[in-house]
Amino acid sequence: MDEKDLDQIEKLLSLSVRGCHHLFDNSEIARVLAKPTEDLDFFSINNMERIQSLFIALIQKNSLAEKQQFLASLDEESREILLRTYFHIVDNSALATSRLRH
Repeated sequence: MDEKDLDQIEKLLSLSVRGCHHLFDNSEIARVLAKPTEDLDFFSINNMERIQSLFIALIQKNSLAEKQQFLASLDEESREILLRTYFHIVDNSALATSRLRH
């Protein structure tokens, strides 16, 4: 991963923290996130290599359009893995930057 890749993902995460989700369709977000990750044993040791591989492949795409095409080319399970991973990062980013807790 190079600096350009990190800058692009940082911009997308920043927008997502503010509620602008450009990578995923809102109905898909709602459908996937309706079932909590905790119920799935999602971040297990066995799943981490796949998560990392898919996420790196996503962020190495050069443009938003390429990232969206990559997501569209994936099977449903891989897309769900990326969506859950992405929003896990978004949630952690929001928590790390906010002093307000409720």
